Amino acid sequence: MKRTGMHMPKKGFSFYGPAEGVHALDSWITPEDELFLVTHMGFLEIDREHWHLDVDGLVDKPMRLRLADLQAMPQREFMSFHECAGSPLAPTVAKRRIGNVVWKGVPLSLVLEHAKISKQASFIWTSGLEWGEYAGVEEPYKKDLPIGKAFAEEVLLALEINGQPLTSDRGGPVRLVVPGWYGTNSVKWVGSITAADQRASGAYTTRFYNDSTASGITPVWSVAPEAVIVSPSPNDLLPADMPTKIWGWAWGDHRISNVEVSVDGGDSWQTATVGPRKDKSWQRFELPWSPESGQHVLLCRCTNELGEGQPPSDARNAVHSVEVEVGPLAAGA
Repeated sequence: MKRTGMHMPKKGFSFYGPAEGVHALDSWITPEDELFLVTHMGFLEIDREHWHLDVDGLVDKPMRLRLADLQAMPQREFMSFHECAGSPLAPTVAKRRIGNVVWKGVPLSLVLEHAKISKQASFIWTSGLEWGEYAGVEEPYKKDLPIGKAFAEEVLLALEINGQPLTSDRGGPVRLVVPGWYGTNSVKWVGSITAADQRASGAYTTRFYNDSTASGITPVWSVAPEAVIVSPSPNDLLPADMPTKIWGWAWGDHRISNVEVSVDGGDSWQTATVGPRKDKSWQRFELPWSPESGQHVLLCRCTNELGEGQPPSDARNAVHSVEVEVGPLAAGA
């Protein structure tokens, strides 16, 4: 149901990202204007004075929280990569929509504790307030979290990103943030939270964002290990035999323990150095390189602490490659 104080200035699917793609991501914290934006049904603007959050379902104490109520609750900051799962209509196509930001807000667990969640509840449903049509479906954007994940310390009802209040474009005034899980689970313009004893039945949990695996259908939840090369980019002309470095970012729900780089199209691999992780941030990797003249295909792949790696192709976390030119023209430019 549409609420008072809301309107959608732009309807339909929308995507924004830097023109240079991952090669624009040269800072540890991604500035908001360089962080991708994706919407299914359009952009929603909400009058902050009219916004409220309903908490209901299998709870002993149903609640309606206003923005001021959340602002008065204990807040925490959490750094995390933020990645889009890509199109649910083409789940094996790597989109590499990624950034690393600092969220601030109220831990979802605090709200659930105040509402006194029933022991019968096994999932927490979260619904956005936007409306419209996506891929032939017209229904509220509703996602769910297993109860254990919902109570994890990093899951927030976020009010800020990178030290600034969430704008409407970012899902403000309040959005759910689920660090370590794909962005589809971080519901924007959140309006209701429902405790339930089963998964949500909407299209965004049953039809979209599910992967076929050897063990059956798996929800698109935890982010698989992935790495990208930021530098050099295809636009760089590198001088031959001059020391440089190949560097980029690696990330996943679990800490990345190893990154390998190939400078010959995958015929051989070298181990890169991998930096530390803060909270669930991405991790920087580097490899020194003195390239020979000619065309080179650079690739990177990573492995997480559980030993999980990346497939070479046909997956949202497929191995990333970059073609670069090395030669005398670059040296004399």
